[in-house]
Parts: sequence; structure tokens; C-alpha cells
Amino acid sequence: MSSKNVIAICAYNKPDLLYLYLEQLCSDPTIGDYIIEIHTEEGYSPEQDDVIQMYRDRVEIVQIVKEKHRCPLTGFHNILSSYLGQNYKPRTCDFVIIGEEDILPTKDQLRFNKYIYDNYLKKYPRIMGAAHKRRPETEMDGDPEVLIGDYQCTSLSVISGEMINNALFPHLTRDALYNNPLGYYAANFPDSRMNTREHTHHDGAIERIMENEKLFVLKPDQARSMHVGLSGIFCKGQAPEGTLEERVAQWRELIKDGDKLRSLSTHPQDMVVTDPEGPKWDKLILDTERDLAKASSWWYDTENDFKKYINEKGNSNRS
Repeated sequence: MSSKNVIAICAYNKPDLLYLYLEQLCSDPTIGDYIIEIHTEEGYSPEQDDVIQMYRDRVEIVQIVKEKHRCPLTGFHNILSSYLGQNYKPRTCDFVIIGEEDILPTKDQLRFNKYIYDNYLKKYPRIMGAAHKRRPETEMDGDPEVLIGDYQCTSLSVISGEMINNALFPHLTRDALYNNPLGYYAANFPDSRMNTREHTHHDGAIERIMENEKLFVLKPDQARSMHVGLSGIFCKGQAPEGTLEERVAQWRELIKDGDKLRSLSTHPQDMVVTDPEGPKWDKLILDTERDLAKASSWWYDTENDFKKYINEKGNSNRS
């Protein structure tokens, strides 16, 4: 495995948010331990180059420009192919932190995801990774040291290189997935709990793979990210205007006020904020008994298979 792990960020037309994303990451003193990959497509905003240049003296950044894919779902190919190395190569690092420019991280993002990899992903092969807190619950105050686990996968936050290569690689390298996502779902996941026409975008593809492999995912009880994009396929609203500097200043104010942000969106249910500083915490613990989380709900795992798996795996490790 390589000495540096990867932060793979999808970007295209929101350079002001990419600026804030990189600012958040670079507040962590361990940022030098990572390579940042900016995954983008032909036709991306030219201001993106300016933003990347602003951070090159603080972190190693590689921009990967892909030919725009003729996929019926906007952004689908760019996001899913970001899990893989350049030109559909397997990953050689321990873990990859997955990002999108309009899902801003808290300042403890690197520490949070590395802790999850070191303490859980390395030890429990059936845990696919950690994902963002469910948007309807993001602004609720949870316990910053608690993680829940179940069969629902919102957009992933971190995943091991081994999981990418073993579970995702066989699917994410197939042109058929990108040319006709719904047809691919019907052919490869006919028994999924999700109808072929439901949950169709990138997170739905990952959840179908997860379901097929009988994997779990972790989610934080206290949010470590916020979804603030006002433009794009799902969130076309009144985004900040002006110069890059002016837009960044406007975003700084908007992410302080979820109601104000939502008032500008045509999809207000998708807009959520949290404290950009991130919560204070010493350790992260699994809520296997489902009695610790203050602001989370469990999905699909009605029998608490997650608890059974963690207990069985713990017993086998001790024997």
C-alpha cells in the first residue's frame, strides 16, 4: 500500500464551494499525509484551476480531467469513477476519503475518517465504510462519539482501498453501468429491495452493491458534513453571485443559517448545515445496542444483524 492515502473530491461548476472544501481540509495539520484528487470533466469551470492553484503550496493536489460520459444521469460517471484510481486502476492506498464539492466537511473530517478506518474498517470486513448522516437528521444534535451501523448507505465518506478493489471495482469498471444505469440495475441486482427506478443515482448504485454483498455501513450520530449546493441537477436555486471572493464570503454566511439557505433552493429538503468546526470528541464507539444515539434512525436492519456481526467478530478475534 502507498504511504499516502487519498481524498477524492468530485468537482465541476462550484469553485467557490471547492475553495471552502479545501480550506476545511487544510485546517488539519495531518493534511500532508494525503494526496487530494480533484475528479472533474471536460467543460468544468475555469475558476476551478485558480482555486486549486491557491492550495498547491499546502497540499499535494492532482486534477483528473475526464471526457464527459454520455451517461443519462448527470455526474453519475464522474462520482463513481472517483472511487477508482486514474484510468479505472485499482487503489493501492489503505483508504479513500470520498468527497463532492457541495458536501462541505467539518474540520475534524480527516481525523474522523482515519479513526474509522483504523478501528473499524480494518477489523470488520463486512463494514463497507462510513457514510454521511441522513440529511433529514443532519441538523439534529447527536452524540459526537457515537456511530450507528445498518444496511442503508447514504453517500460514502470513507472506504478502504481493499473494499474498493474487491466489491466496487468489478461494477465500476463496466461501461454498461454508465451507459444504462437502470438496465444495469435490472440485470445485476434483480432481487434488490430497491425498485430499478428508485434511488437511481450514484449512492443508489453503491447501496445496491452493498446490499448484494451483505455489507453494513457506519453513520455518525453527530453530522460531519453539510449539503449546501444550490445549483446542479437536484438543487437548482439562487446560488451566490459575484467574484469568487464575493461568493465565498456569501457562502460563509449561508452555512450559518439552514433556513436562509433553504429559502434559496427549489429543493429545500436537500439543504442542511452543521457547525463547520466539527464537534469535540476523544473516541468513536459503535451503538450496537441502539441505546446511545440521540439523533439517528436505523434502516432496513430490522433484526439488528449489525450487532450480531460485531459480537460474533469480536468473539472470533478473542478466541
